[in-house]
Amino acid sequence: MVTMNGEDSGAIIMPGVTPTLDHTINSTMEDDDDGMSDESEGFEDGCDLMTVTMEDEVTAQLAAAGPVGMAAAIAIASAKKRKRPHQFETNPSIRKRQQTRLLRKLRQTIDEFTIRVGMQAVVLVAIPGKPQNSFKCFGAKPLEDVIRNLRPVVMQDLEGALAQHTPAPQPEDPSLHELPPLVIDGIPTPVEKMTQAQLRAFIPLMLKYSTGRGKPGWGKESTRPHWWPQDLPWANVRMDARTEDEKQKVSWTHALRQIVINCYKYHGREDLLPVFSGDHDDVDIKPPLAKLPKASPISHITSNPTNTSNSSAANLNLNAHSQSQNQSISTQALTSDKMYQICEFLKPGNQDKVTIV
Repeated sequence: MVTMNGEDSGAIIMPGVTPTLDHTINSTMEDDDDGMSDESEGFEDGCDLMTVTMEDEVTAQLAAAGPVGMAAAIAIASAKKRKRPHQFETNPSIRKRQQTRLLRKLRQTIDEFTIRVGMQAVVLVAIPGKPQNSFKCFGAKPLEDVIRNLRPVVMQDLEGALAQHTPAPQPEDPSLHELPPLVIDGIPTPVEKMTQAQLRAFIPLMLKYSTGRGKPGWGKESTRPHWWPQDLPWANVRMDARTEDEKQKVSWTHALRQIVINCYKYHGREDLLPVFSGDHDDVDIKPPLAKLPKASPISHITSNPTNTSNSSAANLNLNAHSQSQNQSISTQALTSDKMYQICEFLKPGNQDKVTIV
């Protein structure tokens, strides 16, 4: 083998052989950084991946939630290795919208890639531990069909790889009351992020664990739990049985969240309520906006050089056009001089020195 200029250029020159065009093109493609390198940017071994997963608050809680959460935690940890600025969406509604948007974007990207580059490429999404819609694959044919046929093998190997990273379950404390964890579709979800539909479905299950009865016994005071909010009727949560005045004060979603919080606090199981630091979504009821009194419009203000002695009242000339527009404040901006004149007018004893025209 002979090198050019003492350096290995990637183009192998055989003695007595003239390099062909195809040979030169192939060597050029090898030199270019086309992003298709097989070198992994991930962790050197599974121990590093597991360490980073458990050090982060979000991924640690995901990893302890089961197979779906573990798969999410490992995916997040491996992507953070590449220093992307994104964060995991703890709100299930927002996460679902992002999933739909990004999958649509991925489909468009993979179609553009196959058309422009002319390569067999697919996008594969696998969710172990989920009974339905756990395997999605789309892209160029026939590679898409090949990957779809390998679904059992892929899922089995993926579950085995995730099992190696799954942390050992912590022993249960028999002195603590057993309550169901707040997990939605395999992902731990803060009660503040749960939707009304999710809360309505979760509360009956929570009642079974709390009371030990198979049915809640709605409407019977004898079956009403001690922790049930006093301002809420003991009725089926699938319908809001409050009065109209009570509905105006607090939303039904907020009331359902308070039911869940009361139950877990009563049994001393706040440890089962997922909390992700950095979440500052406003989920509480917003106070009603205060109605501001209508103000009379002011067209402009001029100084009175004659120091008129009439201090009983100022001459106000209202703009007729402003009155026809529901007495809206004039859009003319007040200059600094005019603002100074207003302040001087408001001082005691100066009403006779300024006239409002």
